[in-house]
Amino acid sequence: MSRVLFDAALDAVRDFHANMPAVAGFQAWPNDITWADRDGHALPVVQLVQSDPGRPAADDAEAGQTRRLQQAIMALAPYVEWRLTYTEEEVGADFLQRFGWFELVGPDGHFHSTQTRMTVGYWGRGLYYPWHEHEPEELYCVVSGEGVFEVDGEPTQKLGAGQTRLHKTFQRHALTTEEQPILCFVVWRGDGLADDPRMSS
Repeated sequence: MSRVLFDAALDAVRDFHANMPAVAGFQAWPNDITWADRDGHALPVVQLVQSDPGRPAADDAEAGQTRRLQQAIMALAPYVEWRLTYTEEEVGADFLQRFGWFELVGPDGHFHSTQTRMTVGYWGRGLYYPWHEHEPEELYCVVSGEGVFEVDGEPTQKLGAGQTRLHKTFQRHALTTEEQPILCFVVWRGDGLADDPRMSS
């Protein structure tokens, strides 16, 4: 049953990629995707993803794309390998109870690829994700909910479902959620795809 849900999620991501110009323009669809058969790992965030994914897109065209991906992620949430990356000292205990991410496609994903890394992340309401950085360029795509995106050297923006934000290589960035949680589809390109982000000094 779970493999069917993984395939459905990959199909939803493929359609999202094809129909969202910002995503298709950022990274070509990989041609080396294979099933990796990774074990799942549940975290408390699973219940939040399924019960409180955040407000969908208001625009009808964007709503169709983001809604399908949102529903696929919600269905898949109990079966994926959720990760935290950060320590309680870095982000606090509450953050770790209401945050999580998983790698759908990539070097260590449920589907293997060396050409890209496609992950899903969730942040609950009222969380601050401190300044951090990584080598690969990154495109955040808001699937549902909203958040305030801070990027070093660029204006701060509040983004909702259907909107995107680009982070350049080693460009510091941070995220704050307010009244809404945020569910994001995130794409990496370039070197260092298998590395984790690190907190900025």
